[in-house]
Amino acid sequence: SNGVSLIFEGGEQFTFHRTVLTTPGPVAADICPQLSAEEKRKLRGIQYQGIVCASVLLKKPLAGYYVTNITDTWVPFTAVIEMSALVDRKHFGGNALVYLPKYVAPNDPLFNKTDQEIREMFLTALAKMYPNFDPADVLSFQISRVRYVFAIPTLNYSRELPAMSTSVSGVHIVNSAHIINGTLNVNETVQLAECTVPELLSSVSDSEKAEHARA
Repeated sequence: SNGVSLIFEGGEQFTFHRTVLTTPGPVAADICPQLSAEEKRKLRGIQYQGIVCASVLLKKPLAGYYVTNITDTWVPFTAVIEMSALVDRKHFGGNALVYLPKYVAPNDPLFNKTDQEIREMFLTALAKMYPNFDPADVLSFQISRVRYVFAIPTLNYSRELPAMSTSVSGVHIVNSAHIINGTLNVNETVQLAECTVPELLSSVSDSEKAEHARA
């Protein structure tokens, strides 16, 4: 094998002995057309949860509770997370930092709404939930959109999960979907990397090691 050639968005091309893709399954299937039809089917078959999250900087706290989970369907977000109830407000210039996440499917229409539309929806709901909330207290309102956050466990999940090493020589795919005995968090992600790296390194041939040593 002459290595793996990667073409980047700007047109630059680089070649490596081995490549580990850490993108979500559907994205990996799109950017690596050389994968087999079965591999692409499995990668695209992984069901993901996405998120649209507002980061709101306020002059004062809402209620002082770290996490408020929401089940009422009229509320356009999944929870109210007051980071400043956990982290001292001095780190936010004396202000309060609140996250308003909404977990949705990757194709949810919410991804297509403008920042202003989301702002109006979310702040209207906050005003209804917290009578003391004043929109004038909003110092900053920023939106993050991520279509693929974590894989949803489904029936026969581990059986359908694609292998980390692909049919394309030198190409491996490792992402959070491979966390099959836990939930997505920093600890599980680090553990996945620590367990996977030795496995991938063990597959490196002697000739590759020798060439790397000469480089």
